[in-house]
Amino acid sequence: MDIILISPKENRRFNLHVRSGFLVAGGIFLVLLLTFFVYNVTVFASHKVDQNRLTQLHTENRIVRQEIERIEQEFQELTIFIDSLQMYDKQLRAYVSLEPIDDDLRAMGVGGEVLNFYDEIDLSTEVKDNLTSLSTALDNLLARSRLQKESFNELIASLEEKRYLRDRTPSIIPVQGWFMSGFGYRLDPFTGRVKMHEGLDIAAPLGTPIVAPAHGRVSFVGDRQGFGLTIEIDHGYGFSTRFAHCQRIKAQVGDNVKRGEVIAYVGNTGKSTGPHLHYEVHVSKVPVNPINYILTSKTIID
Repeated sequence: MDIILISPKENRRFNLHVRSGFLVAGGIFLVLLLTFFVYNVTVFASHKVDQNRLTQLHTENRIVRQEIERIEQEFQELTIFIDSLQMYDKQLRAYVSLEPIDDDLRAMGVGGEVLNFYDEIDLSTEVKDNLTSLSTALDNLLARSRLQKESFNELIASLEEKRYLRDRTPSIIPVQGWFMSGFGYRLDPFTGRVKMHEGLDIAAPLGTPIVAPAHGRVSFVGDRQGFGLTIEIDHGYGFSTRFAHCQRIKAQVGDNVKRGEVIAYVGNTGKSTGPHLHYEVHVSKVPVNPINYILTSKTIID
């Protein structure tokens, strides 16, 4: 290849003869130089991006580790809290006469192979181990919490049952008055013979309100031989009460009455020497001393 150079000042011309091989080589060199430049720019940019990403990952990893430590601390506090609940649970179960839950059962131990759900995730071994440990601890706390909930439900049911029994256990004086004759053997004022007196006689003015000593259902209203106008209440759990010599009865058979509710009024019906209430308490149909079922009495038996 010939290259002609012309000088305008001296009007001279120069002829340069360049072989085509040099031109091809030069072109190739320029292409390689440009490629090398572009490659280095690309590598530098990629390296810069990788550095930024690595810095971000380091920051995220540090935050994750801090969160794991915080969660582990909260797990410890939750464990202590559940331990304290279990202590109160034992005391409450003893109080209501329930069998304590076995400590081995409370431990909620698990057996068999432990599956690591984080194996397929691209995480460091340390992070995987920490996450697996937290997952296991969480499962244990959830299991213990469910057991504690079941125990509390059982406690509530037991307390409700005891409250139900308490509400239906005769415990207050049915009428305000004076205790005249107690439970036991005595001389019958009409026959003069020794006879078992199965109740408690409480003297009070005619028309004095008579109240139910506990919750229950009225099972009888009417005249009974020797007792006159009588009302009887079935309280459940084997408890029943009888109120005799009434002047008037307010409740009817089948009525549900509550402790302290007026059910009748003091009278002088049947075999009676004066206005008073004959009060009986029966347990499993056996008469017992009513004085043992008057917890707030301030009166004295003559």
